[in-house]
Amino acid sequence: MKKIGSAPAFAVNFIMVISLIAMWIVFAPTRIGGRASYVIINGNSMEPGFHRGDLVIVQTASKYEVGDIVTYSDAKMGAYVIHRIIETKQDYFILKGDNNSWIDAYHPTGNEIVGKLWIHIPKLGKTMEWLRVPINMALTIGMFGGVLMAGKKAQPNQHGKRNNKPAGRSTGWVEMALYTVGFLTLAFLALSILSFSRPVIRTADDIQYDQTGVYYYSATGPSGIYDTEILHSGEPIFPKLTCSINIGYSYNITGPLQAVSGTQQLNALITDEQSGWQRTIPLKPSTAFSGNSYSTTAPIDLCQIQALVNAVEQETGFRPNTYTLTIISQLAVAAKTEGQDLYDSFDSKLIFKFDKVHFYLANNGNDGTDPLQSSKSGLLANSNTQENTFSFLGFDLNVLGIRILGIGGLILSLIGLLILGWYVFDVAQRNPETLIRIKYGALIMDVYDRGFENISSVIEVTAIEDLAKLAERQNAMILHMTRDFLHYYFVQSDGTTYRYVSSENHNRQTNQKARSEMPQINILPGEVNQSLENSIVQTTKNEPLQTNLIPKKVTISYDGPLPNIETDDSE
Repeated sequence: MKKIGSAPAFAVNFIMVISLIAMWIVFAPTRIGGRASYVIINGNSMEPGFHRGDLVIVQTASKYEVGDIVTYSDAKMGAYVIHRIIETKQDYFILKGDNNSWIDAYHPTGNEIVGKLWIHIPKLGKTMEWLRVPINMALTIGMFGGVLMAGKKAQPNQHGKRNNKPAGRSTGWVEMALYTVGFLTLAFLALSILSFSRPVIRTADDIQYDQTGVYYYSATGPSGIYDTEILHSGEPIFPKLTCSINIGYSYNITGPLQAVSGTQQLNALITDEQSGWQRTIPLKPSTAFSGNSYSTTAPIDLCQIQALVNAVEQETGFRPNTYTLTIISQLAVAAKTEGQDLYDSFDSKLIFKFDKVHFYLANNGNDGTDPLQSSKSGLLANSNTQENTFSFLGFDLNVLGIRILGIGGLILSLIGLLILGWYVFDVAQRNPETLIRIKYGALIMDVYDRGFENISSVIEVTAIEDLAKLAERQNAMILHMTRDFLHYYFVQSDGTTYRYVSSENHNRQTNQKARSEMPQINILPGEVNQSLENSIVQTTKNEPLQTNLIPKKVTISYDGPLPNIETDDSE
């Protein structure tokens, strides 16, 4: 029975390319246009579900809900955190670790969330961290390559021979074209699937804007006390040297905003933290402004503030060591952006501590924050729609354009495959020799028609496919020569020559005639054993080949279909 051979190399490579493209679509990192991000757990805040050294793959999502485990970028820590969403707000999320008793101090926005949990693989993160070390990666690649090379070199065939297959001639432009067009077909198919998996139109991104407020103060001091005669922001103030200072405040709002307007007022609040006493002193009444920036100044008498607290101490008998003076800016802003109205408020504070001698800033900036500056970011939900895009290698590509490109390229690639298929079919009908070259070009070696005068034994093979299977099994080349418009294909193995004959027009009568003119095998009586020995084939250029075989023990071993061989017994 004829055995079914293995799948052609082209089909195997085709499947491998499809698999690689599918894996790229699913597992490609976001930095090169994919949707996956890889996170290695480095803590115990998500135990018992997640442990240190686990690998987590997250994917971007259109929306995130309560209960989702997400990875976000913590701007304060400068690190990525994987926790669970426990509450959603209009423009940010509140998260908490499953093993923590407190919520996260940082509340990320939607843009700061990297992705939602997709795949969790325990302990694999430790392996990846080990491979990140350059020397470990080099050793692993070297060992893997060495194993592959050793296995390739030492792999035996069915007859115990090593797999040292001789290199054949190039398969030609047809196979190269099939590979190229097939690859383009897969690429355009993947591009089409990727583009159709995303909508053409999406909800526009939320509108982000930032508000910033900066305080400053100055006063005139006596010469020789400070570096200059002007006291600047950040320096302590001594009422015995100067009672009056000027408090200044500058506001700015940035973002895609139009028609910005608002109101601002400035107050001073004196408090005693121990008793809870407080007193408010207006510095600047509510003032309207327009535009993205606004500045104002107001004088404040520090001697008057000290006199006020002295009077309170005298009336109450309570004398704390220090008091707090807070300058408060209360600002309301309105604007328009992309056809929507924006309303927001922004309060910022400048805090002094003071006693009987001096006023000084409560925060000296040692914690890395600026006591004179405050900021606030905001997001306005956008109800508009816009063309959808996705990022690939740093480029933002339009989904509609990618759909057109993918479908157009897929159609052209399929047309190319049809043309190549028609060409191969036409060649198969008209010229079997060309079809043989297309299918088995890598196994065929052209030789001269000399040197075949002394052939030990010849077995006719009825199909080139069987000869090709024999060549692959024996790790041998198919020798090809042309004589009188006939094509002869030989495979030599263990002293036996297997032959297939083909004509230019694949005429069956011509093939039969060619075979009748080639040597006939005459086997004299004898015991059948394992090999054909001492066979001599004598031929001349213009005479039919004559075959005389010395009687020996003969066994023909072949895995494919065997031709019918007539034997004549003679003495």
